[in-house]
Formats: sequence, structure tokens, C-alpha cells
Amino acid sequence: MTVELKVHPSFFREFATKTWVSPNEIVKELIENAFDEDATKVLITVLKDGSILIEDDAGMDAVGMEKFLFLGSPHKKYDSISPRLRRVRTGRYGTGRLSFLTSFQNMKIRTKRDAFHKSLLLEASVLDRLFTGNTPLNEINESQLRRNGTELFLKGAKLLVDPTKLSKEIRKLAILRQPLFQVFIKSSDTYTEWDFMGAEDIKAPDIQGHRLGINLDSGKIMGEIIIAKRPLSDDENGIAIMVGNHVVTRSSFGFGNKLKRVTGFVRCDSLTSRFADKSALIEDEEYSKFFQSMQNFISDTVLPSLSEYEDVLITREESRIYKEIDKVLGQAIVENIETEEVEGYETIEVKEHGVRGRAQTTNNLKRSQKSLGAGVTSPVDSTLIPNYMGSTMPSDMVEEGGNQIISETNADRISMQNPSDSHQNLVTTENLPGTPQPSPSDFDTIGNAQSPLIITTSKVRRPVLKKTFALRKVGYKVIPYEDDSDSRYSFTNENVVFVNKANSTYTAEATRGDEFLLRHIIGIVAEAIAESKHPEGKNALELQNRLVAEAIRIHDNTVNKK
Repeated sequence: MTVELKVHPSFFREFATKTWVSPNEIVKELIENAFDEDATKVLITVLKDGSILIEDDAGMDAVGMEKFLFLGSPHKKYDSISPRLRRVRTGRYGTGRLSFLTSFQNMKIRTKRDAFHKSLLLEASVLDRLFTGNTPLNEINESQLRRNGTELFLKGAKLLVDPTKLSKEIRKLAILRQPLFQVFIKSSDTYTEWDFMGAEDIKAPDIQGHRLGINLDSGKIMGEIIIAKRPLSDDENGIAIMVGNHVVTRSSFGFGNKLKRVTGFVRCDSLTSRFADKSALIEDEEYSKFFQSMQNFISDTVLPSLSEYEDVLITREESRIYKEIDKVLGQAIVENIETEEVEGYETIEVKEHGVRGRAQTTNNLKRSQKSLGAGVTSPVDSTLIPNYMGSTMPSDMVEEGGNQIISETNADRISMQNPSDSHQNLVTTENLPGTPQPSPSDFDTIGNAQSPLIITTSKVRRPVLKKTFALRKVGYKVIPYEDDSDSRYSFTNENVVFVNKANSTYTAEATRGDEFLLRHIIGIVAEAIAESKHPEGKNALELQNRLVAEAIRIHDNTVNKK
């Protein structure tokens, strides 16, 4: 009996339909295929029924069509340079042409290169017959294209595509920065071949700042790092790792928030990306060498440059404006935020020096606070609390949640002898056990009489508050925690946002003061709300950051001209 290894008929269907995660990724994959075949223009048309057309000006001849239909062919890996424009190709494994099956029922292909033209239909059903090694395709009897080019018509959408989000995803493609290559997008009710009317040119984001070239390991690792002048979006943060002209992933190479203003790319063709969708790197020996080389470069070159160019990238005027914005917003937050979650209580002793009249005033004030303390919820931590005598009382007498004074020692009892003597009052002091007798220097003169200085000791019971901020209007709480072993800075669980106090970003904001820290925390909450309830709000936050940066730039230019 012969022992055989077989392929199940469903293997290729499972592979094709469970590899690519979204329609946006599928479109990006097909745009890169057009780039690899020397296209200079690509037009994306999103129809109302969810269908998508991807057109280019390259086209395939008979040899190109044969390679296109040879699934898993590694010809791009070995023919890594395109024939006409000498581009470094993005593809490697010949699997991207099946990506459409994740989100669409079928794909119609029309292509023309000079005298050669072909129209075909790829459907999921053909994959069930691929276990035999090949399966025939039926040609479609349609008119040929009016130009050299290829048209891919993705039909039977399983999920509608948002053209705005698709455009944003396409902007991430590194090939948009290549010369002689443009991508356009439009929405339409109907389709007309190669019609650019109403189409938008998708541009790569412009990032200004200080640039550092990368040339490591005798040219095997090449790229450019940018210390950005403007705030970076989430999609721009980190250094893009490329294999060929394809961005596989972005990384901070273990430096976390130290590189929050750093972006750019690094290319290393000796790395191996995951088979099929190329969305991850295989962490083999070659990857370890690359990762270590990048860590050394960042430590030796990038981090020193961050300090060196800080004054260039953030002007004093810009810094001042940011601080003013933070202060105003922070103060607004302080005035509206509510602290809660009492963790427990502690009892402390407070001593106060004062003459007899003032001590009585202080005691009266304490009693007033005792009766009102339970209702005080202001989070403002005053340094000094004035009393109506014009003197001040230390702020630890009244804590954020309102202290409850649970006991007071009796103040020194004073008996006045010869009260009718207008020239001299004889003062005796009867102290409690353990209370020192006053010395002559402890007496104060009031009018013509002398009164002793009284040392009043009070025990104050005050709440120990968790630093928890309840934002009742938006239904969220923020609870800081401290864990050096947790690499996360923040995470959200339902309507609670947890922020790691051990993270360097939290420490830096806390050092600047409560107003800045609270403003920073509100920003984290805003992002959490945007992600969970209002996805469009996150784009608005990013736009706000860019507008603030642009306003500052215009302001600086105006100041410089004056």
C-alpha cells in the first residue's frame, strides 16, 4: 500500500478566504500588484452597491497573464526588479491575487497589452478543484480595453467599503512616495472605463522635521528616520519596516514613548515576511541581527538627536503657546472634575500656635468645617485656607474630600486675676499633662495687656482618596495604577480607563503639575470614547492636533517677520 500526503479540496478555499482581514487590505494588495507591473497610474472606483474597480495603465501580455494565474509562483522574489521602470517589487509569494475572496464573491479581469487582450472571471468555486494541481477558467466574451492596462472588477461585496477610510488606508502605502506613480479614488453610481472625472489624488502624508539617513551592515539595512516637527497620528508613529517596497509593520524597537516624535522607514530585503498577506515578520536569526542593529542605531544616533534638535523643532514661542493651552484646559478640568473612591481614613495630629483670641477663632472654624466636611467634594488642593481673622491655616487641616475633626485637645485654660486692674492683668496658665509651660517669650501684647501664646493640638481624621476621576457627564472613570512590569500605558475596560503611573509619560506629565496631568488624562479618555462610541471622533482629534500645530507655525512666521 502506497502512503500518500494529500491536499483536501477545501484547503485553497480556506487559505484564500481566511488570510486577508478587510476589503481595504485587499485593495492595497492589488494596488501594489499594479506597481510591480510598472503602472504609473491607478484609479479606484467605489460603486454604491459595494463593488470596487481597480484600473491601471500597465496591462499584461501573454507571459504576464501566465505568471498572474500561476498561484504561489515566487517569480517576484527572484525577479525582484520590474522590467521597464526598474522598481523594487513589493510582492514575493504570488498569493495576493486570491485576496479578493475574503470580501467579494468574484473578480472579473480584463487586460490588454498591445495586440494581446484577455477577459476572465475568477470565482470561489474554482478553488475547490485546485487540489488536482490546476483548474480551467472560462473566458468572457467582452470588448477589449481601449488602452494598454488592466481592470479588476471586484463584485458581490460581503461588506460595504467607506471610501474615506479606504483612502486613509491607501495613504499608508510606501509606494506613494515613489516617482512616476499616482493613485486616484472616486465614488460613483455607474462605471465608465478610465474616467478620472471627480477622482481625488491620494498623496502620502507630508512630514517635516530633522532627517537621519540609515545605512547599516554594508547597505543591507537602508532607510530614513524623521524627528517630526508636528504631532504624529497613530498611523505615523513608529518606524516602518519594509521588505522590498512593502511596509510589513511598524516598530519602536523597544524604546516605547522615547520615540513618540519619531517616524520614517527602514528597508531590509533579507528579512522574511509571513507567507500570503505579508503582515508580519518571521523572527529568525536574520531578524534578530536586524533588530539589534536598529537598537544600536537608535541608541547611538537617534536619541542624542532628539535632544539636540528639540529647540529647533519646538520653538520657545510654540512651547509657550502649548503651555497656555494646557493651562486653560487643565484649569477647566480641575473646576469640573469630581474625585471619588475613598480608600480609607487616616488620623493625624495638627498643632497650631496662636494667641487666645485667635485660637478660639481657629476652633470655631474647625467646628464649622466639622459640620460641613461630609459635603465637600472639591478636588482643588489649596495650599492655605484663610480664616476670617486674616491669618491662615495649613491646608492639611482641610483635605480634598473634607476632613472630619474627631477630637480636639482642650486648649490651655486661662484664668484672669484682677480683671478690674486696667494697668496689668495677671495671667496664669493651667496646662494639660504633657503640655510645656509657656515662657515669657510666648506672650503677645494686645493693647495694654499681655496674652499667652496658646499651642492647640487637634486630631484630624481625613479620607485617603484614590486618585480616581469621575467624569459623570461622559460616563467614564479614570483609575491610575502602578505596575513596572506592564508595558501598556493605558487600557479601557467598559467605561473605566486604567492609566499606568509607572509609565514615563505619566511621570513626565505629573511633574509638570496637576493641570497638565489632568488635561493629559482627559485626552486619554477622549481617545477611548472616540474608539468605542464615536470612531469618527478620533479623526477629529487628530485633525485638531494638526490645526493647532499649523496655527502655531503661522504665528511663529508672523512673529519672525515682525
